[in-house]
Amino acid sequence: LACSTSDGAAKTDAQATSSSEASVGAVRLADDGFDASCCTKREFDLNKDGRPDAYQFVKVVENEPVVIRKENDVNFDGKIDLVRNMSEKGELSEERLDNDFDGRIDLVVFFEKGAIVRKEYDTNFDGKVDMWRYFDKGQLVREEADLNYDGKVDYWEYYEGGKLDRVGIDRDGDGNVDEWTQAKDEAG
Repeated sequence: LACSTSDGAAKTDAQATSSSEASVGAVRLADDGFDASCCTKREFDLNKDGRPDAYQFVKVVENEPVVIRKENDVNFDGKIDLVRNMSEKGELSEERLDNDFDGRIDLVVFFEKGAIVRKEYDTNFDGKVDMWRYFDKGQLVREEADLNYDGKVDYWEYYEGGKLDRVGIDRDGDGNVDEWTQAKDEAG
């Protein structure tokens, strides 16, 4: 991985450039509210085609440089597909992914103290979250979904000890479970 700094440190093979150098690279996501003016932008040419396809945003926190955001064009198509947001301590807090490479985020992963706590999916790629997965100590404990895409949860899965325990379904659209199904034990 290449790195450049505002003090003129040498570039590596991946050809990092600072934001003061003119370059045309992967198109950044415009709609996520991140204000890049807070930071120094580092650019990286990971596939060595002469155009940046990864960016880092570095903010000075308590007189120390901290990377608070990373953006990558995973498939080198000229559009950012993966965004990682970090806290001012440099800890990963959120990942945003464009899984189908259409230029829109369809999976957001939330972290606390380095562990995944929630994943939000847009399974039908309409720009709206319709499936949520919740984690405790790295294990899936609950899944919720909006299977009919009306904006309301109508399906629930609960996990105990890493295994599916029960499934709930809202059949009449009132937001409450109408039917619970107990998961079958694989041994019997």
